[in-house]
Amino acid sequence: MSGLAVFIGAGLLTLPFYRAELLHERFVGEHAVPANALTAVVLLAVAVAVVSLLRRDFVRLHPARLTWDDTGDRDRIVHRAMVRAWALRFGIVAYLFVAAGIVLGWSGWPALLATTVAAALYAYAAARRARRGEHAVPFGLAAAGAAFVPSTWLWIIAGVLLAATAAVWGPPPRPGRRELVRGHLAHVARAVAASFGDVLSVLPRPRPTRGRLGTTLRFVVTGIAARRGMVAAAVLIALAAPVLHAVFPVVAPVWWAGLGAYFAVLPFAGGLAEVSTVAGLRRWLPQSDTELWLTAVVVLMVVAGLWLAAAALAGLPAAPAAIPVAAVAVARTVSRPDLDYSPGPTADLGGVAMPVNLVRQLVRGPFLLVMGLAALS
Repeated sequence: MSGLAVFIGAGLLTLPFYRAELLHERFVGEHAVPANALTAVVLLAVAVAVVSLLRRDFVRLHPARLTWDDTGDRDRIVHRAMVRAWALRFGIVAYLFVAAGIVLGWSGWPALLATTVAAALYAYAAARRARRGEHAVPFGLAAAGAAFVPSTWLWIIAGVLLAATAAVWGPPPRPGRRELVRGHLAHVARAVAASFGDVLSVLPRPRPTRGRLGTTLRFVVTGIAARRGMVAAAVLIALAAPVLHAVFPVVAPVWWAGLGAYFAVLPFAGGLAEVSTVAGLRRWLPQSDTELWLTAVVVLMVVAGLWLAAAALAGLPAAPAAIPVAAVAVARTVSRPDLDYSPGPTADLGGVAMPVNLVRQLVRGPFLLVMGLAALS
């Protein structure tokens, strides 16, 4: 299966290099490419890369190594992990830079390249030490991309980024054992979840939140509040959706609204995912599954509506019909029971035997989303 996935992924990633005309026709069509379209796409990608790096998932070390390794290389190992994470993210940005330039044109690329390099230097410096207000820079870049700033402004932005890099540069602190072990355990959980295809296991963990869970509504609302750290990601998606609509106008706005709302709201439904997959947690709530599911859908529709309002303020055409589709798809995605890996009927997919039951469990939410948006468009 991994070989097939790599083959398909490589084919899709190389499409812009030998079928640029086809991609331009499918996503841009007869419409004129907006001015500074390349700038908008790349700046949003850079903002996502910086925010992702500032999560500092690279601060991790195996507990056994912490206990038995006497070489004292802890700082060097963490730094190497940070460099790998930094190179991976900005390698993806470099690919998007080239691919988008081939499809959309190279207008203003020298200033954009300077800004991207300056942002990469800032990300390297800022990821070494947590500071207050560190997300202001990536959100400023995302806002500049959503505003389709002209290339002349990019030289100023690059200068500001270099000044910010100099301001935050400094020796990184030495991470403590608890932080390193916590990061290692989170990394193992993500790796195992990816190996078994259980994406719900990597949804953000809740933060401590005050509140009583006496009713279903309180439980759902408290679960959303406990994942308030994902508001930043939702804001980035709200800025990206109108840009993608402007750059690729052939795609109906309802698709950008529905897909954006789905990915923005999905992390906030982690509470429903936990009680759906863990029987011991489910016994906390005496309410029926139907009541829990319907309550979650109503609350998630409110969250999706708030996200769509933010995206509309950023320039995305209103598509309110996408709100219930996205909310129901999210609820259906996270409310599935724990994955059943028992053998059963298989289907031939490109020479690979795929278990039908497992595929059905994994795509039940996204399939409903795609079918619903296709019907609306």
